[in-house]
Parts: sequence; C-alpha cells; structure tokens
Amino acid sequence: MNSGAGRARRWPLHPPPHPGEALTSWLHRLAQPYGLSVRQLVEHNLGPASALLPAPGSRTGSAADDLDWAPAAPVLQAVAARTGVALADIRLMTIAGWVPWLADTLDPDEGPEAFHTYARQDSVLLGRGEAGANVVGRWLPWLPAEPPTRHAPSRLCPLCYADLGRGTLLTATVALMRSCTEHRCQLEDRDDVAYATWKGGASPQHARDHVLAMDDLTHQGLTTGTVTLPRRAVHVGVWLRMLRTLLDEVSISTSKVRRCSATALELIWDTAGYPRRAGLKVWRPYESLDLLRQGRMLEAAATALHLIGTGQITAQGTLGHLLTIQPHQHVYDGEPPPPPQAVYDEAWEKVVQYFASLERKVPASPRGVLAAFTEPCRTLEDFDRNRQLLITIGFNAAALPDARRLGLLPRPPGHPSC
Repeated sequence: MNSGAGRARRWPLHPPPHPGEALTSWLHRLAQPYGLSVRQLVEHNLGPASALLPAPGSRTGSAADDLDWAPAAPVLQAVAARTGVALADIRLMTIAGWVPWLADTLDPDEGPEAFHTYARQDSVLLGRGEAGANVVGRWLPWLPAEPPTRHAPSRLCPLCYADLGRGTLLTATVALMRSCTEHRCQLEDRDDVAYATWKGGASPQHARDHVLAMDDLTHQGLTTGTVTLPRRAVHVGVWLRMLRTLLDEVSISTSKVRRCSATALELIWDTAGYPRRAGLKVWRPYESLDLLRQGRMLEAAATALHLIGTGQITAQGTLGHLLTIQPHQHVYDGEPPPPPQAVYDEAWEKVVQYFASLERKVPASPRGVLAAFTEPCRTLEDFDRNRQLLITIGFNAAALPDARRLGLLPRPPGHPSC
C-alpha cells in the first residue's frame, strides 16, 4: 500500500459506523466534531490517498467519483487506518462492497446480457420464457446506470431521519425496500421528509403488512446473508434476483402472457389497489422508473408474494416453489422392532411343547415346521394365527408360505380343530 495509511495516526474522534450505514453518512458524522465538511475531511486528511479523489464539482462518469459507489481501494485503506474500523466493514458501506450479491458487475455497458442473466434467466410468477425479450441499453440492477443520476432519490424513514445521530443507510440510495423494518412505516422521499421535519415533524404512514413481510426478508438477507423462505433458506444474492425478477414480471403487459398468468397479474394489481403495471404504457426497466412507480411496483411484488403464500395464485416459475411450503410426503415407517426376548422364548416354548405332546421331533425346515404346526387347523384364521406365531419367534416370513399360496381351503366342520 502506497497511501501511507499504515503509518497514519488515528483521528482523535472517530465514532463507529452504524450497521448498514452509507460511507458518506459515516464520514459526515466523523467530520462534524471537527467542524469540517466531508469534502474537507477526505481531501486533506487521508494522506496520499486524497489525491485519488476527484476535483470539487467534477463528474467524469467514473465509478470512483462517488464515495458511496466504488471509491479507490487506497481511499478505503486510509479511512480504515485512521478510524480502526476493519477494511472489510468499510467496503460494505459502498455499493462495490455488495458485488456480486447486489449486482454481478458495476459496468452498465453489459446491460443487455446482465439484464437477461439477473432478471429473466429464471422466473417466479410466470412460466419459463413467458416474459419474452425486451431491448435494454446501459443497465445496472437496482441502480441508475448513468453517472449524473447514480444517486437515486433517497427514500428515508421519517422517524429515523428525526434522529440526527443515526446516519443514512446505504439502502436509502438503492430502490430495494418500501418500508422501515424498525419503525414499520413507509419510506418517503428525502426532500419531502426534510421539509415536513422543518415544518414541525413528519407524520409517518404505516406500511401494509405484506410490504413489511417482504421488506423483513430483504433486511434479513442484508444483515445475515441468508433469507428464510417457506421452502428453505436461500443466499441473499438469490433472494435479490428473485425479487428483481418478480418486479419485472408484474410490469409485463397481460397481452404478452398466457391467460392463467394474465389472470394472476390482474388479481395482483387489483389487490394492491393501483392501475395495472402502475400506469406504465410502454415497458421500461424498474431502475428507470420514477419514485412513485417504483414504490407501486414494490407493493405489487409484495402483494404477489402474499397471494402466492395464501394459495390464491400459483407461482409457475422455476423459482416459484421456494415461496410455498413443502407439501407433505409420506415417509416409510420402517420395520417394527423385534419382539422382546421373553416373548420369543415363550412362543418357542409353545412350539416345543406342541411337538412334544405329539411325541414328534421338530422338523428341520421352516416349511416342515409350518406344515406340522398348522395341520390341525380348521379355518384360515387358525392357520394365519399359527403361522404368525412362527414368524414371531424368528422364522423368516418369506420361508413360511401363507394359506393362499398353499392353496388351502377351509376344513369341513367335522375335522379336528386346533
């Protein structure tokens, strides 16, 4: 490392980052005690790494221009050296730190191929290949592809925003969630929240239950790395691709899909209470939609998950089975345990006593024992009972043919009985 971070002195005041906090939010809290802006903090206090930062006001289009996007490795190393926070934890405060979980790549020029792989290679609600094909230009999952708009409109919880020491989550710039999983309220546009707070306090709107359920799964994945679905737990990368696929499917015109799929899509939007496709006339990828339509798409996806879970619609896709409970499957009970030794001894003693009373030796073969032991039997029930007794004491059932295999018929009433 050439940044000199290894020889750097720790900043006297360096509050730790909050879980899930964005890098710029944390740097803002680091700069506040010194009366500095984030720009002043990083331009003059990171040693040689400061030279890797862009000039004030410039936007060259490079991913390294944005500290929350993909800052240069020496910049992150310098921050780690001056705060004592692990480099791996600081990387997770940037979008690049979530590759390949959040996105396979941060190169938007791979858009057409990346879109197919990420959103349409598998399916959830629709059958395989039913979504068809669409022309996609520069594209990134969940994120604006063009540098001037890479900071998507922040979605904030009004109650979190009112707590000045909390900072801003990295997910506030990613269109992943519709609600705050802590306060159970709907996320709102940053400017609207700021204005309402300035006017005297925001009035948070309670999020719908099925939206909260979906966002709880996303939050679980972002904090633990796995998401617990009805069928089994999956990696967070799988969940994010499932969710993005579902968002794509609810945006597809019903005229392009089969009748059963169209019926499911109509029920989803009717239940969500919004116009079909959130009022979209011409298909566009989720990332290029405005904030209002993105929110409605997320609610439609949450509604679809709810309807699938309650059995009102069927998920026909390759990954749809993960959203339903494993059906009951009969499991062979196994062979019954052998009888206790005392039962075996008692039954064998009966056989020995029986042959002794007839002053005959016990036959050498199992079939001979069966023939002698069942000779006096008058009914098939008597035959089966004596045969079962031999099985109980350890004779192989396969070596003791039943009455039907022997072609036996009920004895006449005058024949001696057992």
